[in-house]
Amino acid sequence: MKLKEFIRLPRRMFWALVMEGEDTRKMLEVFGRQGTGKLRLIPTDRHPTQEELDEALQQLKDMPRLLPFVVVVLIPVPGVSAGYALAAITLERWLGDRFRVLPNRFKFMLERNSDSGSDN
Repeated sequence: MKLKEFIRLPRRMFWALVMEGEDTRKMLEVFGRQGTGKLRLIPTDRHPTQEELDEALQQLKDMPRLLPFVVVVLIPVPGVSAGYALAAITLERWLGDRFRVLPNRFKFMLERNSDSGSDN
């Protein structure tokens, strides 16, 4: 990882957390519509589609991966969040798909960053 990328890491982590929060909000909305649909409180045309349910389930699977990032960011020790992120990124790249530590938004952020770095 280049120094320029390492310096930008906290800002990218913040935006990835924001996007994970947005995905979690959407997940709760989809599960809420599914639950009210089961109780027949909403019309059938407002029930979530199978694609929406699949995305919500994927986000639910991401929640345990997101919790360590939230805890580390809330701890007021300088350098801890960047160190944890660097360790998680290293593990993710080293182990590949065998062991997933990063939530989907973080993984997407890193893949996009590595693609732009290969063009140089």
